[in-house]
Amino acid sequence: MPGGTVASRLARWVTGLKYESLSPEVIFQAKRCLLDTLGVQIRGSTLPWIQPVYRYIRSLGGREEATVTYHGDRLSAPYAAYANSTFSYSCELQHHGSFGSAHTGVIIVPTVQALGEKLGSSGRDIIAAMVAGYEVQGRLGAALFKAVFKRHFHPQGVFGVFSAAAAAGKLIGLDEEQQAHAFAIAGSHASSILEYDQAGGEVKRIHGAIGLRSGIQSAFMAKEGLTGPLSVFEGKRGIFASFGGGEADPELLFSGIGQPYCITQCRFRIYPTIGSCHNALDIVNDLIKEHSFDFRDVEKIRVGMRELSVMHVTSISRPHDVISAQASLGYSLGVRLVKGSNDLEMYIDPSLWRDPEVLSVADKLDAYTLTDESRPRMTRVEIRLKGGRVLEGEQEDARGSETLPFSQEIIETKFRRLAGVMIAPDRVEQVMQHVSRLDELPSISGLVPLLQKRG
Repeated sequence: MPGGTVASRLARWVTGLKYESLSPEVIFQAKRCLLDTLGVQIRGSTLPWIQPVYRYIRSLGGREEATVTYHGDRLSAPYAAYANSTFSYSCELQHHGSFGSAHTGVIIVPTVQALGEKLGSSGRDIIAAMVAGYEVQGRLGAALFKAVFKRHFHPQGVFGVFSAAAAAGKLIGLDEEQQAHAFAIAGSHASSILEYDQAGGEVKRIHGAIGLRSGIQSAFMAKEGLTGPLSVFEGKRGIFASFGGGEADPELLFSGIGQPYCITQCRFRIYPTIGSCHNALDIVNDLIKEHSFDFRDVEKIRVGMRELSVMHVTSISRPHDVISAQASLGYSLGVRLVKGSNDLEMYIDPSLWRDPEVLSVADKLDAYTLTDESRPRMTRVEIRLKGGRVLEGEQEDARGSETLPFSQEIIETKFRRLAGVMIAPDRVEQVMQHVSRLDELPSISGLVPLLQKRG
């Protein structure tokens, strides 16, 4: 392959990336991604379905290198990052990376948090590491997402080991050869399956954590001298063949890399659901505002989406845990029409999973596949009411996406709402101030205690 293996070429790009080359927009977007992830992380730190993971990670002990958000435990950096990633992935409010690369923030932010604290990294070093990690995960998404998803792997776990290895390698100062081997080692850790969207199970919450732990450890092992197959991506038994069935185009990793940077192309969320629900929820919210109707008058709700979305969010109609509620478009439509909200509380209350009125709406969902490949994120909604009235709407992409971005005010309001449940208002504002000045900070030592509960 011209220029060497994919791993070597990626390593050359990662090690060559300099903070000084980043534009103000890229730096701003890195801060935005950091703030968004920290808000979910703080809110998620005590949610009950996350506590089994936290208890186990805390029991491992180890060297006191980095801090667990809110609780304050000091653990080894990979395991503090593991816990913080699980918190960040706790309630489906995390942002999505570019090119379908899954939820990059729940991998990269906890990685740079933990290693930045352990190493005393500057804010500028942290931003550069974030940009590198987001770029690697985004470019892998460009080349592999459709093929990986079609084979029922969760892109989060497949790509995350590499993005974490990039961010960690950047912070610990790997040279080009070491970084290439970090990717080569990380390939043996790539995994995660999508069955949670068919049968529930809160294991999805650790998919990012599995990736970042393995990516961090791969970077450190490469620094110590461990090697891996540098053909990890394109080899006969490599990632492209194993997870992509040979359908991946390696050149998509490098075509336009950094132009624009993937960190500027993220998709942010205000609904605590799997992302494939969001477009439909936007449309239904607009129809509710425009028209007056009662959920009891609804006869059918037809929703047209791309094929992978239909399978991803319409297989479950009877939730039995939080993730199965969040993976159910029918349930999401039910709570919106019956209870008037899609707030997090609507998904964590077990009584609502069995609410007969909510489920009566869920049962009226009729999802079908849109076949226009030129408009891959198009969603159409048709609500048929008694008496023959039909309400219709369509939308090319969900609000909060790179094509319909949220204002900074919406991002900050979301942060205040989530973090304010757990920490005092003055701390909420202080966290926001620290993040806004990240590029000026000599270290994140002042930010870490602000993320903790008061003793």
